[in-house]
Amino acid sequence: MSREDRARWEAKYAGGAHPEREPEPFVLEMLAAAPAGAALDVACGRGRHAIALARAGYAVDAVDVAPAALASARERAGGLPIRWIEADLDAWEPPRDHYALVVCVDFSDGALAPRLVAALRPGGVLVYAGRPRARCRYGPEPGAVARWFAALETLAHREDEDRVCFAGRRGATSGPA
Repeated sequence: MSREDRARWEAKYAGGAHPEREPEPFVLEMLAAAPAGAALDVACGRGRHAIALARAGYAVDAVDVAPAALASARERAGGLPIRWIEADLDAWEPPRDHYALVVCVDFSDGALAPRLVAALRPGGVLVYAGRPRARCRYGPEPGAVARWFAALETLAHREDEDRVCFAGRRGATSGPA
């Protein structure tokens, strides 16, 4: 991620952008399929998913590039046990074989996908939701998300004009992609 991208996101959050507090319904829907343990919220923004995951009993790592977003998330989370990580997702490497659940909402980067799959422990679940390219210039093209996460067993996948939603499980014995 360039310095300009980081500065743009920081300015957006400092200016009050993305005030959403409620988690993506698809993420909540897929929690029943995910095992207990550690969870990762990728591009966490103001922390709406990290907070929901911590309240559901997960030990949460939440990563974002914007310090203003993370500061807002920390404030919203109160004393919930969430580890907030400031990192450039173009370069950041999550720990391998670690997370029971990886959540990525409204951040689309096919280059990050293999690292997210590798971060899942065997049996772990990845949940992705985002706006498609038709609604967002950074959104995935039709069918892209299924290709990004082809190494996972598909639990749910739907694409329409408003949302792309995917959930998949890493095989119990297979290695990451």
